[in-house]
Amino acid sequence: MSQPPLLGRFFRILGRSIDALRTFFGRLLFVFVLVIVLVLLFGGSTPLQVPDGGLVVINPRGPVVEQPGEVDPATLLLGSGELNTTPLRDITETLKRAAEDERITGVVLNLGEMTSISPANLETVGAALQTFKESGKSLIAHGDYYDQAQYLLASYADTVILHPMGQVLLPGYGGSQLFYNELLDKLGVNVQIFRVGTYKAAVEPFERNNMSDESRANSQQLVDELWQRYLTQVAQNRGLSEQLLRSYTNDFGDHLRASDGDTAATALEHGLVDELLSRPQLRNHLRELAGGSEGDAAAGTIEFQQYLALTSGSDLPRENEIGVIVAEGTIDVGDQPRGVVGADSLAALIREARRDDNVKAVVLRIDSPGGSAMASELIRQELDLLQTSGKPLVVSMGGTAASGGYWIAAMADEIWASPATITGSIGIFGMIPTFEGSLASIGVYADGVSTTPLTRADPFTGISEPLAAVFQATVEDGYRRFLRLVAEGRGMTEEQVDAVGQGQVWSGTQAQQYGLVDYLGDLDDAIEAAARLAEVNDYRMRYIETPMSPGEMLLQGMAQNIGAVALGNVSLGGWQRMFSDLAALRLNDPLNLYTLCEFCLNLGSE
Repeated sequence: MSQPPLLGRFFRILGRSIDALRTFFGRLLFVFVLVIVLVLLFGGSTPLQVPDGGLVVINPRGPVVEQPGEVDPATLLLGSGELNTTPLRDITETLKRAAEDERITGVVLNLGEMTSISPANLETVGAALQTFKESGKSLIAHGDYYDQAQYLLASYADTVILHPMGQVLLPGYGGSQLFYNELLDKLGVNVQIFRVGTYKAAVEPFERNNMSDESRANSQQLVDELWQRYLTQVAQNRGLSEQLLRSYTNDFGDHLRASDGDTAATALEHGLVDELLSRPQLRNHLRELAGGSEGDAAAGTIEFQQYLALTSGSDLPRENEIGVIVAEGTIDVGDQPRGVVGADSLAALIREARRDDNVKAVVLRIDSPGGSAMASELIRQELDLLQTSGKPLVVSMGGTAASGGYWIAAMADEIWASPATITGSIGIFGMIPTFEGSLASIGVYADGVSTTPLTRADPFTGISEPLAAVFQATVEDGYRRFLRLVAEGRGMTEEQVDAVGQGQVWSGTQAQQYGLVDYLGDLDDAIEAAARLAEVNDYRMRYIETPMSPGEMLLQGMAQNIGAVALGNVSLGGWQRMFSDLAALRLNDPLNLYTLCEFCLNLGSE
């Protein structure tokens, strides 16, 4: 059927206009990318060499992570999220090299752009700072403001400098959690929950309006221990009493009133900082320390990423390698980008390590609150094949290794954790929302026929009792599997595992006491343990990871150079928190079974 001439002409013009707009925006994007490439290639002031007698500036940006995630082009262009991340190993490796480098006289900590870091990784960086100080070189920290995580690292410095209008804020560990039960009731959403574990609190936001007594008690003991570790370390670093630090936090308002609201003076009077310097004063101070000239405040200093690039040696393979594989993020099915533990993508790296004759042992570095039970088991099976091949497997726990994160760790030859690692949460749950109430409220109903009680299993008709029995039995079976797995891997009885399971979360120190962890130590300790088990002395550590494509490298470089734009700084308050919590529950397990520590998502980083 032919179109009327006028209508046909309209659609031809519309089509040409769309093509023209598509071409225009495509070329605009190309020019944008080209400009960024030119800036990356020719911009900046990268020094040609490491300054003799200079200072290395450690200025981490964004969250400190085990492994940088992939940069989403939409995020880069729109500035709708956090772009920069800093690998933990970049900081520790910088401190190690700077301590041994005769050209370097000291390190400067500029922590203002570090947005989050887990308590465990805080202690890892702190230990590296302490080792650096033992070299006899100077360590200086400065900032306009110190949050709790930033201040712990700053407290290791010989001199802590604060802006005269700055503040040191130490609120402690903890926080609030959003509960959606009443909202779901008002929307008519019926969330069917199946779980095992008295303390498995990941589902509580969907069935309660507050924390259960069991969840509150377990969470409280964990944050109390982490806070005690924090106070003990800061007091030791600064030569202060824990009582003074507790008073500084608990009576902060009274101390501020005594100093007429001057936050910087309050920090100085309590011994948390050594000097109050404006930015011009600070620049002059650092220039003098670095031997810079009057007109060039940056002379004699070098940023740590530049320093790493200039001091990297050859990366030639050796016959004996200890492979390190990072499992960071929630555990999900299929292939996933960096920042999410994909069952297929992580399994591919494990197979690569197993088939590489140069790799004599593997260290699995875990920083994960768990996720899909099926994905966790697929990863564990691949790890089992690695061990069956005769290669030792050592687990090194980072900030969090809980629920599914512990599932994939349980069978390792040795498990190492930081004292502040959040681990355990041995439990399992299933959760299926149905919307028959929501539809009924707007006059929509579902009806049909079936041949069995399981036929009409959809989100519009609710869950029948026979189907609910199936889900509950499956969850209980999953928990028994979890208990057997841990019992076999840890040399415990299932009753012993159940006593410390039931969804309870522990610090690394507590987990060692309960037999869930073998040793306390960092990644380097785990690597040495893997070499010992493999009976190799001369070895090289190598990260086994999917290499970045040229496009990913370009996006990563763009993110590091342009940073997040204004939209990334818009705070959505409670709504942002709610959507973040909901997004963390990646409900795509094929069996609807999850082993996830929701509490760990909130506490795993500051």
